[in-house]
Amino acid sequence: MTYTLQAVENSDEKAGLVRRFRNGALIVIFASVLCGLLAWNEPHPVAVALAVFVGGAGILAIDIALAYRSSVRRSKG
Repeated sequence: MTYTLQAVENSDEKAGLVRRFRNGALIVIFASVLCGLLAWNEPHPVAVALAVFVGGAGILAIDIALAYRSSVRRSKG
């Protein structure tokens, strides 16, 4: 199986995957900055923001992978 958007034949599904990734990335970045600001009085606010960023990026990667797999399966039959 090829892991590119060429495997998804429907252009609406391609646009949906790109939109889902963009919105998810914006949410993860916003949450990281917000948690870093809220933890400003803690000893390591950057570490808190980085932990939220890494966790959110992992969740986003799993979400995009599952959405991609289901759209490839739909396009193949």
